[in-house]
Amino acid sequence: MTSEQAAQLIDQTLALVHERLQDLQREARGPEQRALAAEFREWSDPAGGRIDLMICPGVAGG
Repeated sequence: MTSEQAAQLIDQTLALVHERLQDLQREARGPEQRALAAEFREWSDPAGGRIDLMICPGVAGG
């Protein structure tokens, strides 16, 4: 996976999370909404302005 592909995957994931958070808010499911927001907080607002990615062993670079 290239850096560009990884960035696109992160953007798409964050868009889906944002959509799900809105759904949970509309459904008045506060605990689930807070748990999901907490899970993705570092991805949506990374410390230092960047997200550290780890390469999985055995995965060829692209």
